[in-house]
Amino acid sequence: MSGDESQSNNPEQPSEKKRLSNGVYFKIVGYVLTAGWIGFILAASGGDSSHPLFDYIFIVPLAGWIIGMLIARVVAKKSGADKQ
Repeated sequence: MSGDESQSNNPEQPSEKKRLSNGVYFKIVGYVLTAGWIGFILAASGGDSSHPLFDYIFIVPLAGWIIGMLIARVVAKKSGADKQ
């Protein structure tokens, strides 16, 4: 066997680096922002659920995720990514 054949059977070739899609990166950013927001609200309110800021602990991240999904859908339609 030659050296070329052993490289073609190797699934992890150095020339082809595996990358995450942009959607995965945005989900990770969304998770981090959500956790940061919840942490901020817990720190600012001192964990007191009667604090006025505590009303927004889940509403703001939910609105952010919904807006993000709508923007992703619009961008996908404009770019033609949904067509196969």
